[in-house]
Amino acid sequence: MQGTLLPHRLVAVWFADVAGYSARAAEDESGALQLIEILQTLSREIVGRYEGRIVKFIGDAVLAEFPSTALALQAAAALSRDYVSQSVASGQAHNLSVGVHVGDVAVSSEGDLYGDAVNAAARIQEAAEPGQVVVSQDVWRQLRGRREFCFEPLGDRSLKGVGPTSLYVAIVQDSGIRSPPDIPQGNESKEETKKGIRSLGVLPFADLSAERDQEYFGDGIAEEILNALAKVGALHVAARTSCFAFRGTSIDVREIGRRLGVEALLEGSIRKAGNRVRITVQLIDARNGYHLWSERFDREIEDIFAIQDEIARSVIDALGLSLTQREERRFLKASTKNVEAYEFYLRARKLFQQWTRQNIELARQMFERAIELDPHFAAAWAGLATAHVYLFSWGGSDPDLQKAHDASIRALELDPELADAHVAAGQSFSMEQRYSEASAAFERAIELDPTLFEACYYYARSCFKAGDLEKALKLFKKAQAIRPEEYQSAALIGQVLRRLHRADEAQRADHLAIDSINKHLELNPNEARAFNLGAIVLARLGEVERAREWNNRAISLAPDDDAILYNASCVFAVLGEEDQAFAGLQRAIEAGLAGGDWVLHDPDWERLRDHPRFQTLMQRLRRS
Repeated sequence: MQGTLLPHRLVAVWFADVAGYSARAAEDESGALQLIEILQTLSREIVGRYEGRIVKFIGDAVLAEFPSTALALQAAAALSRDYVSQSVASGQAHNLSVGVHVGDVAVSSEGDLYGDAVNAAARIQEAAEPGQVVVSQDVWRQLRGRREFCFEPLGDRSLKGVGPTSLYVAIVQDSGIRSPPDIPQGNESKEETKKGIRSLGVLPFADLSAERDQEYFGDGIAEEILNALAKVGALHVAARTSCFAFRGTSIDVREIGRRLGVEALLEGSIRKAGNRVRITVQLIDARNGYHLWSERFDREIEDIFAIQDEIARSVIDALGLSLTQREERRFLKASTKNVEAYEFYLRARKLFQQWTRQNIELARQMFERAIELDPHFAAAWAGLATAHVYLFSWGGSDPDLQKAHDASIRALELDPELADAHVAAGQSFSMEQRYSEASAAFERAIELDPTLFEACYYYARSCFKAGDLEKALKLFKKAQAIRPEEYQSAALIGQVLRRLHRADEAQRADHLAIDSINKHLELNPNEARAFNLGAIVLARLGEVERAREWNNRAISLAPDDDAILYNASCVFAVLGEEDQAFAGLQRAIEAGLAGGDWVLHDPDWERLRDHPRFQTLMQRLRRS
């Protein structure tokens, strides 16, 4: 099979490396890690200022690209100068060594650069002394006539993998702050620029801890801030699943913003050592890559809740927004003062993101550990209730439902206004087909937090099971309005419309759902449920081969998941393949599919509902 040819372009690139980093790391690990934080923060700000793009960070080095040699050299000089003064904060001043080159590069789909030009920049950087910005002969040729640049020849050097070349130390006469193009001068106009932003993505916070074992902590902090900002009615915040798909990528912030459909990005890093935590955050205009606001928080770990609140409020202030009284009441609230309990809670939340029975079971254990440490931790009780709901849905036993009830009741005793606890209670009532009680719980959750997607989404599912299709449709649409990029509610809107015999509307909804699923799969290419629901929608739209392909993909990713197996059987039912449909439904029941109310109202089985095999399987399902 032939490989895919990557697109090429001519760019100026440079490598910048912290001089003396290895020796510093050997004697002072904490200070060395701080040097990396300073490099990353400064690089993001300065590279964007000079119209460049950070390709990637590699330990204590950074690779960046620019549309011109002049911009690249100006940025390199600004970074080299500013780094010396800011690195003092680590306890000892350090210089950078920078190598600049211009040439042809290959660009991967993720934005990484390859080719001789990249290798040359790295080798030139290695030839630079601390504090020097060294350029290749190609860069010198382009800029030697410019009055703002001076060059001192270093002579010919033989660079590994590059060969002999002439190098020059560059001196930039005017390397001060450059005004970004397309942004008016002056503080007032800059404030107007920020105030025009009304959509935001929160990226996962990078783990800079020495052992690199705090990803769950960084994710948890980022998600708490994301959830808080999502409660601001004037601000659209992209869903966590979409934002966190960019973890560890070298994709330019402008491209991330485009894919997420947002105007700004909040990114950060976290380093936890003993009872201290350092969080660095910055707000970036995703329309042009320019830095809007940044802050570093260096506090005791017990201040983590205050830091989260301060970050979220700083973002709101930076965008010229304010909280209504109602938003203020449901903004960030700490429901424990026990940091160790909170860490177990965040570990559990992290496990919830990896949707398998094993991970939900581990999450249950983490929630229980959090509760042992703080029996009054309402959010942990709500999380425990939700874990038991999901375990029951995966073929668990009645005790799981009872434990879900007990945990949600305890959460509400501790905090009657905790919307998540009302959602957990509603889910457990729905599992028991106690639909009126489920509705009351969901209604209260929505009353407390109208922005809570889970309240609308699971309430809609409960209404569908109960046969209240008009209410289900209304709630799925409300869930989609809260998270426009979320594909599940989009897919289920078409299903409800088909059940209501509104075929034209259903077809339009299905086309929109496929668009949503395609966008989701671009960011999450291995998510079985997205392929699963997408296969059903494709089957309804008559795209038979693609429906089969996606169906097979879903089953291969989650061969033992009862929900995946059930949806796969729906695909066969829509395609009119009776034997495979019934065999798939049987496998789903054997894998733990619980209850039959959803299947009873599912329009995918419309043509087979009177078939004896379907009736037999439904009887078996009701007994399960």
